[in-house]
Amino acid sequence: MLRMRLISLSLFVPLLHSANPQPISELLHRAVLEKHIPGAVIVIQQHGKKIYEEAAGYADLEHHRVMKVDDVFMIASSSKPFAATTILTLVDNGKLSLDDRISKYFPDFQGASTIRQALCHTSGIIGNDGGPEQLDPIRNFDRSLRNAVDLLIHEPLSYAPGERFSYGGASFCVVGRIAETVTGMDFDAYMNKVLVKPLALKDTVYRTTREDLLKRVAVLYRQKDGGFQKMKAVMEPPGRPGPRAGGFILVPGGIYSTANDAITFLQMHLNGGTYHGKRILSEASVAEMRKKQTGKLANEYGLGWMRTKVAPDGTALEVSHGGAYGTELFVDTERDLVGAILTQMPLAEAKPFITEIRLANFLIHRHRGTGFRLYETSRSLFHGVLL
Repeated sequence: MLRMRLISLSLFVPLLHSANPQPISELLHRAVLEKHIPGAVIVIQQHGKKIYEEAAGYADLEHHRVMKVDDVFMIASSSKPFAATTILTLVDNGKLSLDDRISKYFPDFQGASTIRQALCHTSGIIGNDGGPEQLDPIRNFDRSLRNAVDLLIHEPLSYAPGERFSYGGASFCVVGRIAETVTGMDFDAYMNKVLVKPLALKDTVYRTTREDLLKRVAVLYRQKDGGFQKMKAVMEPPGRPGPRAGGFILVPGGIYSTANDAITFLQMHLNGGTYHGKRILSEASVAEMRKKQTGKLANEYGLGWMRTKVAPDGTALEVSHGGAYGTELFVDTERDLVGAILTQMPLAEAKPFITEIRLANFLIHRHRGTGFRLYETSRSLFHGVLL
């Protein structure tokens, strides 16, 4: 009993910074205590300096493993900015063009869809609204990316390119396979070369056999009967959470990473493509990723980024991307700030918590000195809308 009390107390101690923004810390611990989330890691960086870093709750409830800031999360669709960045390095190097037709690389592909359209979900390739049989090529993790895409390119388009926005992962897989054919490397190997190693991302992987990483994977839970029930992510191997050793690479949704690796990646984007003086992506490509790519459609989507705050002139002041298992990454150019909010549960269940954290962060940095009072007022209004 005493041991459990000590563990419970440890959940409410900020790990690094004594000057944590109080509303965010309070919200995080309240969410754990009231069993809205099993645990989470939040890191926020402004002007290139970490201003908030905290873990709370449990990474593994069954084994009483307390959440730590270096725990590893399945970030699902928060992988899309990583994947798009990797592909844009090929544009920088003149290996491909965003306006290349997919049929240039796969002659059997029927349609005029371009790489650009594939990266902004307007290509006509099936989205997540497809049926189980249509989505099987990107849900069977025993096949290779090559075999999956060979199935996808022989399927008819669901709609004319540019006609609709149909969010999903199949189109990204097609472009990921184009990257493989151009480079002669597996997609994750190429990403390691141009992104992971240059940025020194220690724990960002699609596939691995690293035991030290597997031991730090946060378990995925769903809410049930006032508590939590363990569940399985679609990409996990049988018997354990975490990345597979090999097999299918789910290009837009299969990355495992940590909050601090994500912050490094996000800071590179905030810097316009550089990190510690090293050029990772051209300024032009960073800007292209932030631009609205969906034409006259209402959806505010760039290349691998959701445009979540847009100025009257159409400039993206903030880009972000969530993931199906409760993650959110964001780059706020207006406030020179980046952030990672990582929990491990279905996004529909995690979204109230994530949104409240985002709102608290906004008000703290928008209205310094009165942030807590403004936040509490807004929270009561916002809570009614959400719940």
